[in-house]
Amino acid sequence: ALLAPGVDGCTAIAVGKDASSNGSPMVTHSDDSGGAADIRVVRVPAADHAGGSHRPVYLSIGTFPRLLAPERAPGYARDTLMPGNMPEEARYLPLGFVPQVAHTYGYIDADYGISNEVGLVMGESTCSSKLGAAPIGVNNGTALFGIEELSKVALERCATARCAISTMGALAEEYGYYGGAAAFNTIYGEPTGEPRRPTVPGGPVLPVGPSKWEGFDHGEGGEALVIADRAGEAWVFHVSPDDTGKSAVWAAKRVPDNEVSVVANNFVIRACEEGPEWCMRSTNAIDVARRMGWYGVSPSPAPPASPPRRSDLIASNGEFTGDREAGAPMKHAEPAFDFTAAFGFEPADIIDLQVNRYYTGRRIWRVFDLLAPGLRLDPATGHIPTRPAYPFSVQPEKKVSAQRLINIHRDHYEGTPYDLTRGLASGPFGTPNRYSGGGFNSKVRGAWERAISMHRSLFAFVAVAGRPPPAAATVSVSLLEEEGKSAKASKRAAGGETVVWFGADTPHASFFSPLFPAVESVPNALRLANEAIYNPSVSAWWAVSPVKYFMDLNYRYMQPFVASAQADWEESAAVTSAELEQAVAAARLLPSNSDERTAAMAAVGEKLDTHWDEGVARWNILFAELMVRFRSGYLNHILQPGNNLEMSIAYPDWWLANVGFDRFPQPPAMVAATPSLMLPQYKAPILIPPNVGPAGAVAWSSYAPLPPNNDSATGAEPRLPLESALPLAALPPASSALLAFSTLLRSSSRCTPSRLLRPPRFLHPAPLFLSLHSL
Repeated sequence: ALLAPGVDGCTAIAVGKDASSNGSPMVTHSDDSGGAADIRVVRVPAADHAGGSHRPVYLSIGTFPRLLAPERAPGYARDTLMPGNMPEEARYLPLGFVPQVAHTYGYIDADYGISNEVGLVMGESTCSSKLGAAPIGVNNGTALFGIEELSKVALERCATARCAISTMGALAEEYGYYGGAAAFNTIYGEPTGEPRRPTVPGGPVLPVGPSKWEGFDHGEGGEALVIADRAGEAWVFHVSPDDTGKSAVWAAKRVPDNEVSVVANNFVIRACEEGPEWCMRSTNAIDVARRMGWYGVSPSPAPPASPPRRSDLIASNGEFTGDREAGAPMKHAEPAFDFTAAFGFEPADIIDLQVNRYYTGRRIWRVFDLLAPGLRLDPATGHIPTRPAYPFSVQPEKKVSAQRLINIHRDHYEGTPYDLTRGLASGPFGTPNRYSGGGFNSKVRGAWERAISMHRSLFAFVAVAGRPPPAAATVSVSLLEEEGKSAKASKRAAGGETVVWFGADTPHASFFSPLFPAVESVPNALRLANEAIYNPSVSAWWAVSPVKYFMDLNYRYMQPFVASAQADWEESAAVTSAELEQAVAAARLLPSNSDERTAAMAAVGEKLDTHWDEGVARWNILFAELMVRFRSGYLNHILQPGNNLEMSIAYPDWWLANVGFDRFPQPPAMVAATPSLMLPQYKAPILIPPNVGPAGAVAWSSYAPLPPNNDSATGAEPRLPLESALPLAALPPASSALLAFSTLLRSSSRCTPSRLLRPPRFLHPAPLFLSLHSL
């Protein structure tokens, strides 16, 4: 099997404020790293620090617990761990220290930083990079920061995206940056026996720590963050180690206010010449690229001891001069510097190259095509680091809501040629999940399509940065007073405060509910979470996970029931969120550090805790009813206590023909797939598409809209190429028995558990065999 560089990576989206339905910029993140991860959400409180103090910087740890740092937050103290978790202390020693600031903001984090109390929000996507480095404290380690700690320092110190970018860029350049792969690429051997030097002159001497490093993975050397703030700006930030391993190169580009940008495990920032209002870049980026032969006609010499500031290279007329006199001709003709082309990694192996290209490109295309289908971007183009293929951002045809972004994170390319709920690999009932291929020793090389929603997603969120107070709170309150606490009014009112819509585990099986970074606590449903301890009555993650796995048995029939439950829950959650948002806004008006403000925020935290507990209970009920409804391979309905209706769900003909159903009694082990399997003719993709310019809006001539497809989990209008489609099950007209009993499968009550599982109008009828049993 073949895995793309950055295979454990994530999908992140940035939405400008004028492209947003609530007038606030938004960012998203799906954490698809899988593995034995720490799935807790922790609230780090605001703090004041004495002059001359230092902030510890820890190694990036992906396993549980990710951090032991009681000085940072109670949630990172050893005594908060569940029984049985006794990690090796050497893994949790600081790598070094940096000077601390006088005051740090409170924020919520998971493995990466998420949002702080003043409206700075961020999402992450690991990116492939040509350059790598090792962390301090391991063999030949030279870099202090991984992306996890870098993002959290930014949340501690900044209220705006610009501040976050400048802070992270400066720290990475000064102290070194090693990516985010330390948790998976580090072997913790015997301590070196020698204390490590402090990273700050006069700082504390560091104790011994981990000592062995496995090596660099191109797929996880770079990182990207999508960042937004309450001031109304959204940015994309890229960072990579430099060629010395002791510093970093980085770039950041602002997302136009009326557009949307996507990062999917590869850099996407190209030219960066628009000026500091729209673009920022480390001063060493071009020099590093030249030294490595990745830009310009010849490598540049070694870096000077004190590189000039960017402001020193700008003439009085505003012309950027670089290394020449103002007004002098260029020494040689060069194209605009392309950050992605310079530092983005392209595998040399042809199959690896194809996987890397579509692992990223297909997700970028899908998000853009869902939001701006009129561009007719080509899904076969893929992402090519050395040549622009898709635009950095696009303008959506309609305003984008938080709910729309949640639905996008539940997508598997439904209604397209890449629909993972179709074809032989999806099984008879259309599961979109694709596990790893044949393993590293397999002789079959290839890859699966990489969906946005994945079986190994740990969580996903949509973070709404909010709008500057106080106007937003006034407008929201008036809307609620005039129109009542309806879902429509709630969605119109939302946006003043920072809200993080968080979903545990895989988005297509999860429910999303709000978090408020200004509240000084995290709901128990997210705080008490451990992948190794099954706890569905408390943990949101464990309430969702059984639903996800059970759906694999018959995704095509179960997904509509789960989607109905999600719609009901998230509609009511919008009302709850708007109510709590107003309470947070009112609490902010109280004096800082006052008992009244503390009590008001605590009250919001208690209501939020109750709301999340209700979500956990609702998903436990959902799992139980799915078990009953789909028991033993039937579609069941309880008519009355002791009696149920069983409706047999038959396998589709195309699947039966390909598993040897019609070749009985031939032994199953001797049955091979029929050679007459009807699949679309394979068309080898072009490695470098012709006529791909910087604009990247490549038309797909055979791409045409079709009527809405009811199998689409996102509810978007699907678009298919004009060629033969994957074989679908032959479905006869709905039987009269199914129609007669359809009313029994609906409920008029909004809040009863049975409503969670009402069969949606788009449930396809399959061949049914009805029988009434007495239990």
